[in-house]
This record gives sequence, structure tokens and C-alpha cells, in this order.
Amino acid sequence: MPLMNINFVIASKNPKELSGFYAKINSGKASKGFNSTHYFISLSNRSKIHFFKPNENHEWKRKGNSTSLCFQREPCIEPSIIIKSWTSEITKFGGSAIGIPKVENFGSEQWMLDPEGNQFLILVPYLSNASSMESLK
Repeated sequence: MPLMNINFVIASKNPKELSGFYAKINSGKASKGFNSTHYFISLSNRSKIHFFKPNENHEWKRKGNSTSLCFQREPCIEPSIIIKSWTSEITKFGGSAIGIPKVENFGSEQWMLDPEGNQFLILVPYLSNASSMESLK
């Protein structure tokens, strides 16, 4: 079976601006895609996030939260410190936090909203919890 990359798509009212937001929080840059309503960012694992504006005939519903993007930093000894700093950085780019950061047995996490209201998770695992780490890779 050929090697496959996993890519993500996000429907957006303004794909250029939203791709710029995600590029900033991932230390990357947004690139123009197939046309003026398609942009993408490349991730370090060869995956991409595509941003597109649905056409007029596309029924666009925003229901449920069964799937979401998760951005993960390298494991560290004090993940809650990194989460607080990262949350602050993301809010400067136009994102917002949902609730307060949570500390779990695997690390620290914070649910966020992008400028268009899409939820995503930021996660920093503990460095010392090697058994839990395998499932997060």
C-alpha cells in the first residue's frame, strides 16, 4: 500500500485570514492553494491543513464537536507553565480560551477557539510519564 499523508480541511468564511492564524500558532506560513478561496499550511509531519470557502450550493452546518485539531508541544516537566504561555500567545493572534487549562495525569491541555469559532485543543504532555506518551505520538 502506498504511503499516505493525513490532511485536514476547515471550511471558512475567510480562508486567507484563518490559514494565517493557524500558520502563526504553528510557526509556519500560509500558502495559496488551488484558487483564491483555498489556502493551506504544511505541518512538520508532512501533513497539511487546508482552508476553503464552501461554494454557494454547499450546505454548511456547524454542529457538534466530535472531531477537532490537536496541537501538541514536546513533553516537559511543567506542562501547565507551557500551556499558560501558549494560550497567551494564541490569544494575541485572535484565538480565545474555552474555560481554564486542565492538568491531567498525562499532562496539561487547553481548549481554544480560532477567530471563526472552531474549537481546537493544545496539549503538553508530562516528560516523565513514558507509558502514556506512546499513545500521544
